[in-house]
Order: sequence, then structure tokens, then C-alpha cells
Amino acid sequence: MVQGQAHSRGGIPGAGTAAPEPWQWVYDTAQRTAEALGTSLWITVYGPGQDEAGLIPAIEAVRAFRAEIYYADGRRPSFRAADGRFADPDDADLRSYHIVCRDRDGVLLGVLRAAPAESLSSSPAEAHLGSGRTAELLAELGIDRSGLLEGGRLAVTATRRRSGVAAALMTVLLALAMDIGRPVIWGTAGEGDGQYRFFTRFGYNVVPGSSAYVPTYDENLCVVVHDQRTAAPQVTQAIAMVERSVFGAERESAERESAERESADAGSPG
Repeated sequence: MVQGQAHSRGGIPGAGTAAPEPWQWVYDTAQRTAEALGTSLWITVYGPGQDEAGLIPAIEAVRAFRAEIYYADGRRPSFRAADGRFADPDDADLRSYHIVCRDRDGVLLGVLRAAPAESLSSSPAEAHLGSGRTAELLAELGIDRSGLLEGGRLAVTATRRRSGVAAALMTVLLALAMDIGRPVIWGTAGEGDGQYRFFTRFGYNVVPGSSAYVPTYDENLCVVVHDQRTAAPQVTQAIAMVERSVFGAERESAERESAERESADAGSPG
């Protein structure tokens, strides 16, 4: 588990002046996230390889949270069980990373899942595209599934939308992909409320011809793709700051513990 704090504000500075570069918004958002770690929002990343005894309760809380949001006052009834509980069970959860945002009081504000593509028995993005179009897209990108991270299950509580929570989650997703060496992120995005436009602000591209109705969500979804290899250098630099801020301390701690164990082993009698 990795945790830090992040505060992110939306908007593009310099309104009324010359139009900003296309990368400016994501650069500014990433910089603010990195610089403000330690202020108002807790960002926690749970991931594969953690002790399941601690991981499962955290995932159950994430599932209930996102299911209540997706239920949308009955618009998507499949996210509520017969006993009234909100539920979004998915086997992929235990093989995925979960980026979780809370306020300083520990109240859950938003979640986002990221799954290594080869770990998924059923990929929502691939199912949406179909196997043939998926193969073509991977060939166009010049990668196989080992270079692909599937983002999904983004959910933010209604009272904190447009407040920087989703932007902080997305920024940490880009940092996670950088940290684990996954240059390409893909996933599905809703169209009914213009959700896909949020992704395009972060440099995602909509896959042409990918729009299709999905009954579970009662709206059209499309597939969006982000290729960090084509990001502006300024964006890469800012995301690297977030990566160091969120993941650097834990990595340094693990390396220190490993060195201490090796030193102890070397000093043990043979």
C-alpha cells in the first residue's frame, strides 16, 4: 500500500491571454498534485502482491462505494443486490491496483482501478472493441498486453465532482503507469454525460468507431487510449514528480529493508 496526500485544482491559468499549449492543463494539474502532497486529500494505492487479509476489506469498501454511485438512484439497477446492498463484485479487483482518494477525516471521495492487461480474464475495453479491432489497435501501438494498463471503475462522490478529486486520481494513474513500466493506458468512457471529454483533457484519444450502447450502464461507451510515449516532455516531467512523490518513499523504504536483510544475512555464521 502506498499513501500520500494530494490536492488538485481544476482550470487553466491565464484566461483572457494567449491560448495555452494543449498539454498545459495536464501539466499544471500534475504539478499541483505533486507540490501539494501533504495537504487536504489522502491518496492511497492498493495493489497486487499485498496481504489479502488487509486488501480484501479495502476492496469491499471500494466496491460498495462505486456501486452506489453507478446505481444512480435506480438508473442502473444491476448495481444493487436483492438485499438492498450496493454491490459491484469483479474478480479482476484482486489482480488490480486501486487508487483511492479520501479527505482528511477518512471519508471516501473517489476511486479508480488500474489492471495489468494480461491479468484480466475479461477486459472491458477488449470486449467493447472486439478481438479483431483490439489486435489491430495493439499492432498500431506497437505493444503487446505486457505494456498495457487498463483503467476503469472511476467513481467520484456527487458532492466532490469538479473539485479536483477525479483529476488527482487520473494524475496518480498516469504516475502508476510510469512507475510499473506500462506506457499505454486504455479503458472505456461514458458518453452520456460527456465523461470521455475528461479523459481527452489528459491526453487520451478516442478510438474511432468505438462508440456503442452498453445496457449495464444504460449509455454509450467508447474506448479511450493514452500513450505516454507521445506525451509532451513537460507532461512527462510533471508526472515523474507525482510518481516520485507517491511511490518514491515506499520504494526507498523497501530498498532499505532489502539492504538491511542482505547485510544481516552476510553477517550470519555459515
